Amino acid sequence: MKRRLLIVDDDRDAAHLLTNQLAGSQLIEICGVASSVDEAWAKLQQSRPDLVLLGGIKETERGVLSQQFRLAFPHLSFIAACATHELVWEPFFRNLGIYVIAKPVQSGQVEALAMMAPGLGMDARFPPQPQQYFSQEQQGNITFSQDQLTEPSPVFNSQKQSGIKHLITVYGPKGGVGKTFISRELAIFFSTQKKEGRPLKVLAVDFNLDLGTFATTLNLPRTPNLFTWVQDLDKQLHTLAQKRGVDPYSVRQEEWQEFASLLPLSPQHIEKYVVGHTESGLDVLTSPRDIRQSFEIRDYHLYLILETLKQSSYDVILIDTAPDTTDATIQALFFAEHVVMVGTPVVDSIENIQRLLKLLREAEYPEERIQVCMNRLQRKEMFTLEEIRAYFQLHPSKRIFSIPDDGDVKKSINTGIPVMMQAGRSAAKEAIETLGKALFPVDEETKKPAAKGKQSEKPSLFRWLWG
Repeated sequence: MKRRLLIVDDDRDAAHLLTNQLAGSQLIEICGVASSVDEAWAKLQQSRPDLVLLGGIKETERGVLSQQFRLAFPHLSFIAACATHELVWEPFFRNLGIYVIAKPVQSGQVEALAMMAPGLGMDARFPPQPQQYFSQEQQGNITFSQDQLTEPSPVFNSQKQSGIKHLITVYGPKGGVGKTFISRELAIFFSTQKKEGRPLKVLAVDFNLDLGTFATTLNLPRTPNLFTWVQDLDKQLHTLAQKRGVDPYSVRQEEWQEFASLLPLSPQHIEKYVVGHTESGLDVLTSPRDIRQSFEIRDYHLYLILETLKQSSYDVILIDTAPDTTDATIQALFFAEHVVMVGTPVVDSIENIQRLLKLLREAEYPEERIQVCMNRLQRKEMFTLEEIRAYFQLHPSKRIFSIPDDGDVKKSINTGIPVMMQAGRSAAKEAIETLGKALFPVDEETKKPAAKGKQSEKPSLFRWLWG
């Protein structure tokens, strides 16, 4: 029986060439070609393919697109056709259950993958199932209506209706550059702003899964936290496996991805997992309390969490990441509308940012999403911002944002009181406001943090030690 293949690629010539090569295939039937995301959704609903070949779509990333398609059409298998410079992302694609082949695509490669029965990445123990979508009320006792078996998932329609959320990822490829400080200050800034007269609803997420300190910088409890959400996701996955007649304890780690693609998203339940910062109104999804809990967080957990966040009612979602290239960091970069690349004006930090920018350019990551921010900038530095711009090979019109290393910053770090909540004006506060407005335009007249009279300072570590 022929496998039905949908080609999704904005390179029409490459798609036409592959279509001609497979015209006489005994294993593959081309059921459609799409050159945009909207066209791909329409072709998926009309032709019901078995395989999707993702050649490249400039308006989105293949990893994110495949996961969205898979949630709506769980039976689909995916092949990413990558140019030579894109093969650096092969481990990331494979972690998402996507097969990777190099361009130019040969018909024999596609046919060889099509011969893998019963399906790419699917274990033979999983019986064929109709397309299924679960409402929140049905999770405990799953039933299906005819509409649910035939209509596309409402999750993706809601994404188009509500608009894409402003998800901002703060990343620094070297530790100790003040990434969490900038994440905190930006989150506080946005939580005190308005857009079109309405206060912004803001969520900060600590994606430094094992050693995150975002909650600590705001003196917040770390329960509930991100691992609380992961535990609830695992309970839903186990229930789903049992409903499908599979022993949850016999399922391999890579097979959970298939079950995760069937779970509904529950953006209305996010508040169960966040803690609130009373002074600013900011919500925080903190990292796990125990380092060992981070070892149990898988890539499919992260995808479900990020996708749910983007379906939520938050206006701004700010993600603080670890200085690494783990699954959590990579997914946070791919989901982001804006990335703040943080460094300091010293040799090793500058070198790491340059290496990261080179890697992202090779992967054709949209550079317009990236804003470079030099933290702890002093009046006299070994490198000027112009020299740093040249080293990063940034366009002359591309601005490098800077945060001065002034007394207010040191005071904020020692006392735990954000710069954005301190009285009066300062160079650091103005710099953070400038960066924030460049990331997400807000109303000119902003809501200021509520005055509390004279606020007593919390003792710093040094004052506690030496009086």
